[in-house]
Amino acid sequence: MEARIDEKGKFFTPRITKDAVTAFVRTAGKIIVGSVYVRPGNRLTDELNNDPSSFLPITDVRVYDADDERFQFQSSFILAAYREILLISELDALATIRDVPWNAPSAEPTPLIREDDDLGVHINERGKYFTVRTPKDAVLCAVRGGDLAVLGYLYVRPDRRLKDELNDEQARYLPMTDVRVFRVSDNMLLYHASFLLIGRHAIDIVAPIDAVTGASNVPWLPIRSTEGEG
Repeated sequence: MEARIDEKGKFFTPRITKDAVTAFVRTAGKIIVGSVYVRPGNRLTDELNNDPSSFLPITDVRVYDADDERFQFQSSFILAAYREILLISELDALATIRDVPWNAPSAEPTPLIREDDDLGVHINERGKYFTVRTPKDAVLCAVRGGDLAVLGYLYVRPDRRLKDELNDEQARYLPMTDVRVFRVSDNMLLYHASFLLIGRHAIDIVAPIDAVTGASNVPWLPIRSTEGEG
């Protein structure tokens, strides 16, 4: 393997070229918007679930408070602990349902990564790759974790049950589509995404909607309440 040595005696070896994907990351207390990196041919799901490390590198980062969504700080690089990430999605998978500060132009319009910085990163026009995958069955589910309720489709392989997918230790994050994320305390719709990944460690309850027979009047359980009927 070729290596180069800088004037301070540090060794540098070639890195695997990756594609930058602008991501929306939600932790319990923060919203992080920045670039995460995916190997060519990989999906974001594959990259995160196959990464043996404990921290996710993110570049060109803006950080906001999760409660009031106020801007906190901007950084060229941070490391986010996987154990703290509740939701992660490509930013362009989020629908515009309300005004949010991270869709506004950055206070620093010049990219924080300079063109001459050697980060071993290649960015294509959308940062997306699609490959043929095993067909799966979509199951509409309500997923609860902390003060968030997520309504959307989880995916189950034909030879498995939903329980098997959730108990798969190799799946750090579970893909969901046609997703609506609500704040449970006031039932406010926070985000609507065509696709996102939900941290398996953050899940308290998963309820397939077809199995729910009664519920209070909340938007993340779209069934008719049976309370008081008899």
